Amino acid sequence: MGAAVEGVLPRLPGQTLLSKKAPEWSTGVQKAASGRRRTTAYYPAPLWSFQLSYNAVRKRPGLDEWSRLIEFFNQRKGQFGEFLFFDRSDHLVTLQRFGTGDGTTRTFQLSREIGHWVEPVYGVVNVDAVTVGGVSISAYSVDELGLITFAVAPPINAALVWSGAFYFRCAFEADSLDGAQPYRTIWELKNIAFTSIKP
Repeated sequence: MGAAVEGVLPRLPGQTLLSKKAPEWSTGVQKAASGRRRTTAYYPAPLWSFQLSYNAVRKRPGLDEWSRLIEFFNQRKGQFGEFLFFDRSDHLVTLQRFGTGDGTTRTFQLSREIGHWVEPVYGVVNVDAVTVGGVSISAYSVDELGLITFAVAPPINAALVWSGAFYFRCAFEADSLDGAQPYRTIWELKNIAFTSIKP
């Protein structure tokens, strides 16, 4: 808790649990005079909206959590920049199939599963294991957007499976923070809203 990781929203002792986490879709709906309804899904996978609060953010000599949060927000220039969010209750992937070899393709997008729904992962905390056709391998690299590139293209019909942990890649929903100072050395930062993004 509280360890600084470059580009990751800081988690501090005064942080609450998420007050909001919800999938969001974008759907175009057209209704004809006859009453028939036509719809178009604009997203291939949902965006996730989050909201949390920091109820006690300390600001005193030797312990300046407030400056750390404000610096993080300012570095992103509010809504302009992006960052990574580590959801402690939703970050693990175990034996997740993310592709099938075709003998030519070497780069694949890592993914995660909720029930039978599969969506891409755009931030990787760590990769514990990767198997190709059931065989563990280590000749691969993973970039910051969750793209895994194999040194050798996986053979045709080989199942690609990974285990590890992921981040949500996000952006703030506002250009300001709701801050208050109830005590001389304690601040509150309420209702910080952000949404996952597709790179």
